Amino acid sequence: MGKCLLSVAMIVKNEEHNIRRLLESIKDIVDEIVVVDTGSTDKTPKIVKEYTDKLYFHPWKGDFSEARNNSLRYPTCEWVIILDADEEVKEDFKGIRRFLQNLPEEINTVYLPTLSYLDWDLKKTEIATTPRVFRNGTVKYKNIVHNQAVYKGEVVHAPFTIYHYGYIWTRKLREKKYNRTRNLILRHLENKNINPIERIYYLVQLYKTESISKYKHRKHEVGLKTLNEINKIQKIPAIGLEFLFLFGLDILNKGLFEFSQMIFERAINVSPDYPDPYFGLMALYEKKEDLENQYKYAKQFLEKLEYAEKNPEKFEWTVVGFKYKAAAHTIMAKYSILKRNAEDFKYHIKNVCKIAPKTGENIKKFLKTIFKHLSEVDDIKFLKDIKSTVEFLLDYMKENNIKIDIWNVIYLFLDNKIVIEGIEDFVETRFQKFVMKRLNENKDYLIDFAFKDLEEDINSIKEVLFLFKHFSENKERLLKILANLRKKFEGENRGIILSLIGDTYLKLGNFNAAISSYKKAIELNQFISVFIKPVLDDLKTKLDKEIDGTFEELLNYYGKLKELIYEMKAEKKELSYLNLISDSDYAKYVAALNTENLKRKERLLSNIQNIKDFPFYYYRFAKIFEEKGNYKRAYLLHVKACEENPKIGDLSFGKYEYDGLYLNSNPNFGSETDEIVWCKNISERFSGFGVINPIRMWKKSKKFLYAYPYPTNESIKIAKERRKKSVKNWPFDIDKDYLTEIITRLKDKKIRFLDEKVPKSLLDEFSILEDEESTTIFGITFLNQYPDLTIPSNVEKGAFIYLQPDFEDKDDIVWYNPEIRIIKTTSQIIKDFEFLGYRVVEIVPQNYFRTIIFERY
Repeated sequence: MGKCLLSVAMIVKNEEHNIRRLLESIKDIVDEIVVVDTGSTDKTPKIVKEYTDKLYFHPWKGDFSEARNNSLRYPTCEWVIILDADEEVKEDFKGIRRFLQNLPEEINTVYLPTLSYLDWDLKKTEIATTPRVFRNGTVKYKNIVHNQAVYKGEVVHAPFTIYHYGYIWTRKLREKKYNRTRNLILRHLENKNINPIERIYYLVQLYKTESISKYKHRKHEVGLKTLNEINKIQKIPAIGLEFLFLFGLDILNKGLFEFSQMIFERAINVSPDYPDPYFGLMALYEKKEDLENQYKYAKQFLEKLEYAEKNPEKFEWTVVGFKYKAAAHTIMAKYSILKRNAEDFKYHIKNVCKIAPKTGENIKKFLKTIFKHLSEVDDIKFLKDIKSTVEFLLDYMKENNIKIDIWNVIYLFLDNKIVIEGIEDFVETRFQKFVMKRLNENKDYLIDFAFKDLEEDINSIKEVLFLFKHFSENKERLLKILANLRKKFEGENRGIILSLIGDTYLKLGNFNAAISSYKKAIELNQFISVFIKPVLDDLKTKLDKEIDGTFEELLNYYGKLKELIYEMKAEKKELSYLNLISDSDYAKYVAALNTENLKRKERLLSNIQNIKDFPFYYYRFAKIFEEKGNYKRAYLLHVKACEENPKIGDLSFGKYEYDGLYLNSNPNFGSETDEIVWCKNISERFSGFGVINPIRMWKKSKKFLYAYPYPTNESIKIAKERRKKSVKNWPFDIDKDYLTEIITRLKDKKIRFLDEKVPKSLLDEFSILEDEESTTIFGITFLNQYPDLTIPSNVEKGAFIYLQPDFEDKDDIVWYNPEIRIIKTTSQIIKDFEFLGYRVVEIVPQNYFRTIIFERY
């Protein structure tokens, strides 16, 4: 053996595009370069000769180990390092010489980390540690592909990284390498004499090879087979840990959460310092939308990853997690939003922005996630605390040309009077431009946003009234606009505009012009004379521009049936932040209607100055307290809404205004302290036909729910009669087939009917007679009308149909039914029958109905 310290031994074939990079990186580190060429047809040999005269040729025999062992015949130095043409080392690799010189004699093998680049931008990486340096003569290779070193003596790990470019392939190279590698592995697996550990090793290599093919089923077949082999021997080789992580991700993406969790946890049990399975569990809980556990495993993943970065030589298998580092910081940033921790949020956001470009992770996707979670924050202090971090994000996005919709967050900040710098670079929509103009000029832009061109876009009297109400510029300009609009309208509508022109002149103090306009208005529209004549009479008495004009009367007349005189056409998100371009009550009200945030909705409505401008104001407030579950307050507000605007008393039918005259009884059950479980205006769905109070609560007694107010029998009877005359499709009409099924199950030709009558045609069809003395009874609405179950003493069997809502669904239409006043659970109904000595035979469900069939014990 010569006196040199370190030789490099390589096998190459057609590597002209790679080999110079490697040879340049090692030429000043090793003492000897040995290259065995297995059949190059390009310039590889010529390039090699520029660096060494130890170039040997050896024919390719389809066996990587055979070729590798041949290359080990030629080195003469004390140590041999195995490198491939698609690798290189960096400047710090020179430290390996001193490291080798200081090794004790019993050490024969050195493991080194290999960092593999996975994309052309050199951002996505994975790392693994493998045996690379051997005392000369102490190693040989086995297996025809993914050959393994068989070495002697003790081993040591060293932190000198080798950089690998071989996984960056063109489509042609990918297919070529896939076919070659797959065929060699399959041939090797045909050997029945390979031991179980080696078999698992090559199955994992086949699994990884199949991951680059277009045949996904092959990969998953191999995965299941590999897992089965691991389970057989109850032992996991190093490469098996990598497999468990990769296959666990496949299982997770399939939606098999429990199976994937078991696989990740199994990997952790074998090697607690292995970062990747922690990432797998983080991804699992992300799919489960469990942020607490996402945070738990993201934190552990980053801790383990930091350890792996500092000690790469301790991992004898691939660590993929380096390419997921920014994803973990994104989870941590999400968690810091949840916990309102501004400092942590800043730390993790800056890490996301710093790391993602290096790892090649999808920074755009991460930022979308961050902004989504920020848009749900309702803590003003936290928003103020993270203002600078959000501004940093905007600067970062601008510098890197990242375009995502950030306006949900910007609106949130501005709505809370927090001005964010740099948002002008993200303005895209017309509404956003008005938001910016409002910030810069502090002008009201409601009308400008509503109509791009006032004279072109206004085509109805309601739009004219809206314009008149909210026009914020000078009256002279308003006059000019109204004069031009007048030309677009004919007859009575022109008269209305002339009336508004008169109002404008009145406010300007031009009384003669006002009187002239009013008189012309009457000539064109006799109806509005009732609004104009009082104004003219006042002007005869005193010429004063403070006299009320006709606008308010016109507005009340044209808007009395509408929640808003004019419904602006825009996207819901823009409408929900209309208050950002206008301080008008209208903007606040529309924003309140369109926001989903109850706290914000209440704040916007509370800031409205002129409540009377909004006939549904108290109704909207009542809806807020419904959603909050404060049913007592909701009830009082619903009543107030109906008192202020009687039209709200019959929202669905629009005929019976609220008048407060509803006959209700005071039952001998229940009390003021009974829990309220539901409260709404039932006329949203069904009319009470003037006799059932539209405002209802459902209260809870010991055994059942009851309607409050509790309508009398007579009220329910009248409501039913009026409903049958007016409503064609009543959702609580019982299907004839369902009735047939129940009646035939009673198996009796004589039946006593307690309440609702069964269609005579149905009775005739089955030759059933109504008999008040029958021992078989049938009831349709009884259980929903009376709290106490009473059955005539001679009854032996029967069936009762009743309505029951989904108790979890507060919008189930059964709650709204004006014709019922008692709701019992099925279990309570069964107890009531048992108490009276009856056994429940069967319960037959259909839609909102249940039918309980019973017989005497």
